[in-house]
Amino acid sequence: MTVVAEPARALHALRQAWGWTLVDFAEIVGQSLMGHLLVVDRAGTFHYLDPDLLSLDRLGDEAAAQAHMALDETQAIWRADALVDAATQRLGFTAMGEVYSRTLSAILSGDYGHDNLVRIDLVDLIYLTGDLARQTRDLPDGTRVQLKAT
Repeated sequence: MTVVAEPARALHALRQAWGWTLVDFAEIVGQSLMGHLLVVDRAGTFHYLDPDLLSLDRLGDEAAAQAHMALDETQAIWRADALVDAATQRLGFTAMGEVYSRTLSAILSGDYGHDNLVRIDLVDLIYLTGDLARQTRDLPDGTRVQLKAT
């Protein structure tokens, strides 16, 4: 797990952008190079934020979080070795506070093509994905979302 560069700033972003979930975020326990977060709320409940799926999953207590993070599938998603390698080759190493992610249209379409990888400030990713998750949360699976230029 990577340590969050600016934990207070990232925590503020979580509260602002993902506050609509009614989770009272207290601490970011870990972050992946692809911007996935393991967080804990004020009640001690752990949550997994997946910016690719625009989801925040309640894991439960520390033992439940450890069990979830130990799963092979979770580790593969958390490490995202192929995506991180492709992003590093194409974009270079992340700077302090940055993570790799996908373009806005790629997040919405589910496209994991290497041409869609970007470097982004973790705080910006938190704001972006929290807002997108809020706006799309009630859409049925498979709904096509079209971006409008402003």
